Amino acid sequence: MKFITKLLLITSLVLMTALPALADRRAALAYSAPEYPAGACVASSMDSIPGTPHAHQTGLDTFDDDAEYAPHVTDGVNDPFEGWNRFWFGFNDFMYLDVIKPLHKGYSAVTPWELRAGVNNFFHNLLYPIRFVSCLLQGKFAEASVESARFVVNTTAGFGGLMNPAADNKPLIEISDDPEDLGQTFGVWGFGEGFYLVWPFLGPSSLRDTVGFAGDSFLNPVSYVTPWHSSLGLKSYDKFNSFDKQIAQYEELKKAAVEPYIAIRNAYVQSRRAHIEK
Repeated sequence: MKFITKLLLITSLVLMTALPALADRRAALAYSAPEYPAGACVASSMDSIPGTPHAHQTGLDTFDDDAEYAPHVTDGVNDPFEGWNRFWFGFNDFMYLDVIKPLHKGYSAVTPWELRAGVNNFFHNLLYPIRFVSCLLQGKFAEASVESARFVVNTTAGFGGLMNPAADNKPLIEISDDPEDLGQTFGVWGFGEGFYLVWPFLGPSSLRDTVGFAGDSFLNPVSYVTPWHSSLGLKSYDKFNSFDKQIAQYEELKKAAVEPYIAIRNAYVQSRRAHIEK
């Protein structure tokens, strides 16, 4: 029975794991979902992952609509495991659209947007250590101080992070709104992307970002919740709760692409490179 219980928990995790964050904020929802009022949700590009990444979230906001027609835009991208990657791309596409999306539609129908917004804010606030440490390691001390100030405000005035009052106050220091992670940190340090990868359920990545994702998990406080299946359940619910913000953007990108695999690969690589250069 214990084995069956663990198997069911792992299956639940798999069904609710985040797809890659596709963070074009202008994308219209592919199905009806309530808009979160200004200030209610976290004002962060992490509302992208691919994102995703909450724990490892990356966006596709720098996607060029003509990328799929111009292979040269990703010159230098090493994709030696294209067969593997295409297999998991197809698998993920089925899971996102035919399994997780219907489940999330039902969840949205019975869950008030206030609750979903609060959950989104709460988990984003918990990921402060990832953003703070990544900023410090990159020498972005102004960004680190702003992240700390936001964390203090949202944890206190925001009732433990359920609300996001810090979003109403612009920092005195001009900083980027892009969330930092260890994958970006390694890129700033000069480490190359390595080869392109597509992971089941997690979506597009690279060797460098995969290592960074593993490091991010050590900085995520939820990773230390015991027993282990409680930690997995919390991370799964976090990703599932914000799935509507990502699936609409994924569908729009896929619909506009002649070759979805190439389009999403190009978009991911362009986005990560752009974030590292900032």
